[in-house]
Amino acid sequence: MARKKIFLFFFTQLFLVGIGGSIIGPLIPILADSFEVNLSIVGSTLSLNAFGLLLASLFSGILSEKFGKKNIFTWGSILFTVSFFSLFFSNNFIYFTLGYIVFGISWGIISIISVSIISDTFELNRSKAIIRLDIGYLIGAFIAPVLVSGILFLNISWRYIFLFVALINVFLLILILSLKLESFDNKKSDEKFISILSTSRRFLSNLVIILCGIIGFLHFGLGFSFGAWFTTYFKSLGVPVTIGSLILGLNLLIFSIGMFVQSCLISKYNEKRLMQFFSILAFIFLLTSFFLDQLILKIIFILLFNFSFSGIASISLSLCIKQSPRYSSSITSIRNSFGFIGVIIFQYTAGYLTENFSLDSIFYTSLVASFLLIIFTSVLNPHYEFDRKVS
Repeated sequence: MARKKIFLFFFTQLFLVGIGGSIIGPLIPILADSFEVNLSIVGSTLSLNAFGLLLASLFSGILSEKFGKKNIFTWGSILFTVSFFSLFFSNNFIYFTLGYIVFGISWGIISIISVSIISDTFELNRSKAIIRLDIGYLIGAFIAPVLVSGILFLNISWRYIFLFVALINVFLLILILSLKLESFDNKKSDEKFISILSTSRRFLSNLVIILCGIIGFLHFGLGFSFGAWFTTYFKSLGVPVTIGSLILGLNLLIFSIGMFVQSCLISKYNEKRLMQFFSILAFIFLLTSFFLDQLILKIIFILLFNFSFSGIASISLSLCIKQSPRYSSSITSIRNSFGFIGVIIFQYTAGYLTENFSLDSIFYTSLVASFLLIIFTSVLNPHYEFDRKVS
């Protein structure tokens, strides 16, 4: 019962993070108008948010190994709440950007500690548990554009979404801190900080972790940028933001369903083979969608792309952690650092190309990333079974 309770709490926490991480994408055209900035500036803000994610990824896992997971998680959740209050009250784009950077830091901390705790708690079903935890984020990401559409239809300020999420997170943090579980405590390591850093550095010589890091780089970069610029792209096709947000919500719902299906398949099929298979399917569906002129068919194939693409990063993280489960937080930090570097590069690239070249640019970058996923999931296949684990 305790394990189910802790999963539910952290599932809900990632649900809130999912709302926060996906609320800006459908608001991009509105934010640009409200703050009187161009799309490339908004794209830079998304990249700065990802930079905050990267900072948290680099240090929060190592800090939690030394100072206790509950302590680090608590600070992350407090920063989450503070950032959303600041986004609600921001009266110019500079303050808004600063608040969104702080949210990125909190997002990174919460994600890493949550995954680490669930990995430790569900050691025998790690891959399935991690994927299903990530579904919490995806459901939040699905709800975000629906909230945007509802707010716009009701003619209410978009700012109230941030206030709503901040207040809920205060209540959730109080509940989470009441949990009593060995994998979520303030147990501090007697190991010297420099020793923990040295161990983390050794992980960077592990071929599986490097390959999974590259897969995370491509998956995070593609997924975040595609979602963020989704409504902007469809607006260029004559689809208003209110409708585009609903399509994005459906897209994210299909993404969640894809993750659930893949979590069920993991118990029957080889994990790395599944990653390779779904990478190939995702590329085929995305390429087909790109060449379709019929809007309905284009949307259907994008949905199929997201169904196939969904679970690749979660499976790769599970493979990483299996290399040394004792250091789950540090390994999650390393893999997520690769991923958020991808987000920074892809978000800026998508914003720059969309502003200066073509509104189809998000498709070009996504196709390249999707094709590279096929290559690196294929390279991982012959190496995973024989690579020496790091103790």
